[in-house]
Formats: sequence, structure tokens, C-alpha cells
Amino acid sequence: MNYVIAIPLIPALAFAILAPLSGRSRNAAVPIAVGASVITLGLSIAAFLAVWPGGHEEALYHTSITFATIGSVKLAAGILLDPISATMLVVVTLVGAAVQVYSLGYMHRDERIGWYYAVLSLFTAAMLGLVLSDNFLQLYMAWEVMGLCSYLLIGFWHEQEAPRKASIKAFLTTRVGDIGFALALAVMYKTAGSFDFAVVLHDFAWAPGAATAVALLLLFGAMGKSAQVPLHVWLPDAMAGPTPASALIHAATMVAAGVFLVARALPIFEASGVALTVTMFVGITTALVGGLLASVQHDIKKVLAYSTISQLGYMFVALGAGGIVAGFYHLVTHAFFKSLLFLGAGVIIHAAHTQDMREMGGLAKKMPVTTVTFTIGSLALAGIFPFSGFWSKDEILTVLWHGEHYVVFVLALVAAFVTAFYVARLWFRVFSGPEQTSGLKEAHVEMLVPMSVLAAVTSVIGFGSPYFAEFLGHVGEWPAAAIALTSTAVAGLGLALGWWAYGRRNQVLNTRPLKSRAGFVYAALAQKLYFDLTYDYFIVRQYGRLAGALSEFDRTVVDGIVNGAGAIWRAGADVGALIDRVVIDGAVNGVATLVRAVGARVRRIQTGRVQSYQALMLAALVVLMLWFVVKGA
Repeated sequence: MNYVIAIPLIPALAFAILAPLSGRSRNAAVPIAVGASVITLGLSIAAFLAVWPGGHEEALYHTSITFATIGSVKLAAGILLDPISATMLVVVTLVGAAVQVYSLGYMHRDERIGWYYAVLSLFTAAMLGLVLSDNFLQLYMAWEVMGLCSYLLIGFWHEQEAPRKASIKAFLTTRVGDIGFALALAVMYKTAGSFDFAVVLHDFAWAPGAATAVALLLLFGAMGKSAQVPLHVWLPDAMAGPTPASALIHAATMVAAGVFLVARALPIFEASGVALTVTMFVGITTALVGGLLASVQHDIKKVLAYSTISQLGYMFVALGAGGIVAGFYHLVTHAFFKSLLFLGAGVIIHAAHTQDMREMGGLAKKMPVTTVTFTIGSLALAGIFPFSGFWSKDEILTVLWHGEHYVVFVLALVAAFVTAFYVARLWFRVFSGPEQTSGLKEAHVEMLVPMSVLAAVTSVIGFGSPYFAEFLGHVGEWPAAAIALTSTAVAGLGLALGWWAYGRRNQVLNTRPLKSRAGFVYAALAQKLYFDLTYDYFIVRQYGRLAGALSEFDRTVVDGIVNGAGAIWRAGADVGALIDRVVIDGAVNGVATLVRAVGARVRRIQTGRVQSYQALMLAALVVLMLWFVVKGA
């Protein structure tokens, strides 16, 4: 099974080939990236089948090498293939391949399509490296590469102000969470003496206090990457990037990484206990906030963005209840139906030439394939039988009920109701009613085929619910009938309310009654519950004021000190020049004059006449005799 090592290396190699090329050559080399994604998908399926049916140690593949030694500490990089990583391989590569093929049609007119595919390949390689990591340090390294790729993809159209600001916002917000992850690594190594999963998750006995510290720090990192409240504000703005990239970010890579981290580290959370409760609280808050905010958005991509936030909250709720199967299963199903919805949104935007749902309508008559596939994704998101979202949401509700988390169970049902409502609102605004845009036509075949594949997977994958649990090494069972009926009834009510508000004839464009009845609540939701305004006032503006104050301080005080020191230096230089000219030069010149004078006098002795030398010797002898006489007396 050494081919597993090649799975993250192949897309990384595609990036290495494309990145150094010139723009024109890189655009021509796009098939290299697409081919790499298809090959990686084939290898990932082979790896998954090798692990199947899972739940036993013999199926694992593990290899590791030491890449650095610091003192007595050895840092290793390894590949770990187990049921969780094998599942993620298929999810990431299938969605990634679908996005790359789809992008051939969506991005074909872009002058920088080659660079887009290069970054897309690196993004996929980073996520594959993350899910195959056998230690937390390696996972963190891949985690940071993903942060860079998301920055590049969100700000792909950097010549425009909105993508540029959105990329910076995403990068900085997720970096805040990454501080928690980095601190968790420090505490983890200080406590357990290792980063390896085998040691940290299985061999080491965690004390509750240390486990709580590490788990909460890991959770904070996951909250940034997976856009949990209050670090969720970057994800809606991330829609400024290309829509296929949004599908990858929101479905199979960036946001999934945080859920994967918590799922991987769940034994530490269980050793803490407190961290599980915090995770559940964060999750249910995010599920409700994301759903409510999705209900008032007019941009079709932002509806799906807030929907992603809400569904990620559902996953955290399941993990907080200790339901790793339910949370991870919803991660898998969500990856397929949400990527389908984003790709569908890309087709709709191409056809309608707008992202505002108020300017759409009547698309079902002109775009049948897009309508069918998008409807399948919508029903899965709403949790309607038999589509995949129905099964995974019911798994989460079952875990909450059996765990006696009754309050959270009720709140999760409320979130399910809100989800069905905004799904109906989106569908009826876009596909029903009078046609708002002329010239509507179906998308290219390279865009429709990936959507059809994802729609097929979304339709059938839910029936494997109990088998998925067994694959992860847990007891598999079908969701309880009572819970299934309850959740279906709740989702039906949400769809009915959405139809009543937006689906009835002459009601598609008339939302004033609903807004007026909501009153202050609608106004608060329209302002995104004031999260962005709060951050802008207390952080962004204060940072700007601090920067301005420091600039003024630099201009007045620092520049004053520098200029004063310069004046003193110049004055000192003038005094130094005077001393140099009068004293030093005078001394040097005086000594030179004295030497020349003495030399001139002495030079007269050298006459070249013997008589003169004899006279000098006689005089010297007389002087010497006189000295002895005087000394003797």
C-alpha cells in the first residue's frame, strides 16, 4: 500500500509544475492539474477499499520518517491510513475532482486560470496531507498551508476591492484561531512529551485539567477554521472568490478541517468532559445563528455560506455529545450536497448574471438539469427523506436524545426548522415565479456532469448509514422511527412556511409583510446580529486609531528626537571640525615644523670635510673631560 504516500504528493507535484511557468504556459498546462485530481481520486478509492470493511487494526497502514532532530527531540512525518482518513480521502478527492472538471467551464475565460488550478492543486494536497497525518504537528503544518491557499483563492480576483478585503479578513480571523492550536501543541508536548496520535490519544493517561486545557485550545483552533461563533465572520465574505473554489472551501477542505481535528482528538475531549460541553454549546449556538442569518440574505452564495456555518455547528453539537459517528457522517454527507449546491449556484449566477435572488426567478423552465440537481441538494440540506442529509441529521438528533441532552435536542430541531425555511425561500425565489432574466440557458456539459455525479451520491449515500458506523468501528443501527418522523415533520413545517412566504403566486417578490412582522428581529438579523459592526468598532477602528496615534507619535516625538539628535550631531561635528583644525592639525603641523627645523640644523653638520669632523670630535672630548672634572669635584 505504498501508493498511499503518493496521494497527497500527486496534486502537490501538479502545483510544483504549474507554479513556476509563465502565465500562458501555465494556462496551457491546466490538464496536468485536472489529470492529477483524477489520478488522486482513483488512488483514494483504492485506499478506501483496502481499509474496507474497517473497524479492525489489520487494515491500517502506517509509515513514518524523521525529518528533523532538535537536541534530543525527533520530529517525524508519517502517513496514517485508518477508516476516518480513508473516508476523508474519498470525500476530498471526489469533491476536488468535481470542482476541477466543473472549473473548466466556469473559469475558461479567465486570463489567470492556470494560477487558479495551481493553487487549487496545492489546496487539495494540503487537505490530503492533513487527513493522512499521524501526528498533530504535521497536521498543523498542513493546516497552515490550507490557510495560505484559502487566502489566495478568496482573493483570486485581487484587482477588485471586495475579494482583496475578504481574503485578508479570512486570513486574519483564522489566524486568531490558529494561535489556540499552536498553544495546544505546546501544552500537549509539555504534558505528553509527544505529538504522535498513538501516544497522545491512546497511550498517555490524561489528567482532567491538562486534557481540558489542550482540548479547549484545539477547539479554539477548530472554531476559526470551521467558522464557529464568534469566529464565523470570515466565511460569508469568502464568497468573493470563484464559486468552484467556494465549493471546495465550504464542503471538503477548509471548514471540514476543524471538524476533522476535533473528531481526531476526541479522546482528549472525553478525558476533559468540560471541553465536550463547551463544544456542544458552541455548536448549537452556531447552528442557530447561522440558520437565522441565512434566512435574511439576498445573495445566493451568502445564503449557502451561512448555511455552511449552521451545518458545521450541527457537527460540533454531535461531537460535543460524544457522537463521533454522527458528527463525522454529517461531515461526509454535507460535503457532497453542499458542494452540489455551490456548483449549482455557479451555474445560476452564470445564467442570471447576478447573485441577488431578488433579481432571479423562473429558472426551472429554462434550466431543467440544474433545477433537478439543485433540488436534490436542497432537499438533502433540509433533511428530507430519502436524501443523505435526512440520515445524518437524524443520527445527530438520536445521539442527543440518547445522551439526555434534551434542551440541545429541542434547539437542534429549531435549527432544522430554520434550515428548511431558508432552503424553501431560496428555491422558490430562484426557480419559481415569473422569469426575471432573459436569455436563460443551461450550463456547459463539463459543469453539468460533476453536478449530476454529486446529485447521485447525495441521493444514495444516506442508505449506508449503519454500515458507515460499523466502518468506523462502532455499532451501526438505523435512526429511531420516532425521531425520524419528528425531524421530518419539523422540516416539512419549515418548507411549508417558506412556500407560504415566497412560493405562492404573487408572493415571490412581496416580502414586506414578513419583514414588518419580524420587526426588530429582522433588523438585527439583517445586520448579521451586529457581529461585524462590533468587531469593526471595538477591534478594527481601535486598531486604526492606535495605528494613527503611533504614526502621530512617530511624526512628532520620534522624528523630533531624531531631528534633535541630528542637530546635536551636526553641531558636534562643527565643534569637532574646529578642534580638528586648530588643535589636532596644529599639533601635527607643529611637530612637523619642529622636525623640519631640527633637521635643517642637524643637516648643517654633514659638510663632507674631515677637518670639520675632527674639530667636532675635539670639542666633544673637551666637553666630556669638563663633565668628569665637575662630577669629581
